[in-house]
Amino acid sequence: MGFAVLGFSSPPFPTGRLYSANGCSSATNGGGAVENPIHKVKPTVAVPQYKWRLVIAYDGTHYAGWQFQLSPPTIQCLVENALIRITKLGREDLCFVGAGRTDAGVHAWGQVAHFVTPFNYDSLESIHAALNGLLPSDIRVRDISAAVPEFHARFSAKGKVYHYKIYNDTIMDPFQRHYAYHSVYKLNTAVMREAAKHCIGRHDFSAFVNVSRNDRVLDPVKTIFRFDIIEMVVFFYHED
Repeated sequence: MGFAVLGFSSPPFPTGRLYSANGCSSATNGGGAVENPIHKVKPTVAVPQYKWRLVIAYDGTHYAGWQFQLSPPTIQCLVENALIRITKLGREDLCFVGAGRTDAGVHAWGQVAHFVTPFNYDSLESIHAALNGLLPSDIRVRDISAAVPEFHARFSAKGKVYHYKIYNDTIMDPFQRHYAYHSVYKLNTAVMREAAKHCIGRHDFSAFVNVSRNDRVLDPVKTIFRFDIIEMVVFFYHED
């Protein structure tokens, strides 16, 4: 397991913005002090904040989804712990956020996430290598880049692509068992394609919002641009 030595610099503080001790932006009252519910002014320190964008791929077979929890392990927890070791910052300081949640056993090729630091990195190659050196082999950071302050992994997303695979045969290919649903009944792809047409367009997904978990969905009306039913060749050989 490799670990790269990281170098960073601390350029002059940015102006026009105040940050609390945990690195997340705080509201001000116009006079430079942070608003407090009980009207007590907390001292603030003008510190720089740099935002970084990650593109993460993972095999979710052995994980309880993306969303942070300590046990059983999740993708966010492991990536966040690696960032904590590398940056020496706390979880609250990193403000680590993913573009979306994936459930237990679900995989991702391009999960976008972001985190913040109070310092700038001279080279992203070292932190990239360090992350992949600390993460297990079924989780990989494909890319890391600097992001503009306004970027948010979740709320800046323009769209998402989902793939659902169904293995349609009497015997399941053991090499596909973690990546496809097994259906022994013959599927009618012509009927499926016709039904898929009704999913395309703008729809209200309020019924899918988890109110108890405070999903903070700004607009539950979303647009489905494509819904393709694609037949693929089965390579698993067996005698009938």
